[in-house]
Amino acid sequence: MSSIVPVTLLFSDGVAHRLDVPCGKKIVEAASEAGLNLLTDCSNGQCGTCTAQLLSGTVEMEDYDTAVLPDEDRDAGTVLPCVCRVTGPCAVELPYESAEALAEEPAPIDGEVVAVSRIASETMRLEISIPESIQFEPGQYVRIHPAGTDFHRSYSMANLPGSNHLEFFVRLVPDGSFSNWLNGAKAGDKVELSVPHGTFFLRDEERPRLFVAGGTGVAPFLSMLRSMNGKSQSQPTTVLIGARTPGHLFALDELKALREAVPHVQVRLAVEQDANAECHEGYATDLISGLGLDPATRVYLCGPPPMVEAGRKAAEAAGLPKQDVLCERFA
Repeated sequence: MSSIVPVTLLFSDGVAHRLDVPCGKKIVEAASEAGLNLLTDCSNGQCGTCTAQLLSGTVEMEDYDTAVLPDEDRDAGTVLPCVCRVTGPCAVELPYESAEALAEEPAPIDGEVVAVSRIASETMRLEISIPESIQFEPGQYVRIHPAGTDFHRSYSMANLPGSNHLEFFVRLVPDGSFSNWLNGAKAGDKVELSVPHGTFFLRDEERPRLFVAGGTGVAPFLSMLRSMNGKSQSQPTTVLIGARTPGHLFALDELKALREAVPHVQVRLAVEQDANAECHEGYATDLISGLGLDPATRVYLCGPPPMVEAGRKAAEAAGLPKQDVLCERFA
């Protein structure tokens, strides 16, 4: 077999790009060399941002998180291009339009830390100001690169679009690079932000919604709920939030205010231990089976990969189609 093989990338708008790729090269790397910026974030099979469908041919997958890509999905042809090495001619379908891959990455946005505060066990609120207001779809994220460091991390905005004051919720990770920086961060510190990214955002459609959040996965749902406030909303929206203990829950006052302001919104809490009268003892995903969901419900899942996978299975068991479930995973 030739050491150079054809790889066809198919986008949701019908555009196809054929690449001549050396055997053994990663699909994301080959696409980048051809001027295509495929959607990716972690670049090591841990987040699922780059998920695609292998239509024909074979690829060799490096190590990845099986909670992000379960075996049954892999067997059905789902792949992670960031860890796929080409072994022969193949065709891969991407779930977004070609324009997203063709756009050059814009210059970073200069930002400045406004405030850092601890708001729950293992969770910090990070507020950043930027020179001009930024538009994004509620649920999207940016990459944050602290000045003078060699790392960046991705976090979803919790604020409304169209603001120059951005709000993020960050889980502290023991000895994590970003966590260590955040523990010492102060007002005035400089950062660089990417433009908003991501296909996990609020769809404008007349159908019931189910939001399921684990830990800091609450952030994109706060942005979604805030964007719904003030609009005529007839579709019911149920929000399920899971955490380890009541002390790990946060933004409860904001959620209460939004629940009162936005019609047809219900919020239910779940904690794994030390549950009080306001919380289900167990996982947020445990509650899905008892909701009596309308078959037309759009499901949004955001949290650690095991939680997202449990939510996918619970939604499927409740009779909801896989294509109606949107997922955002983070480590």
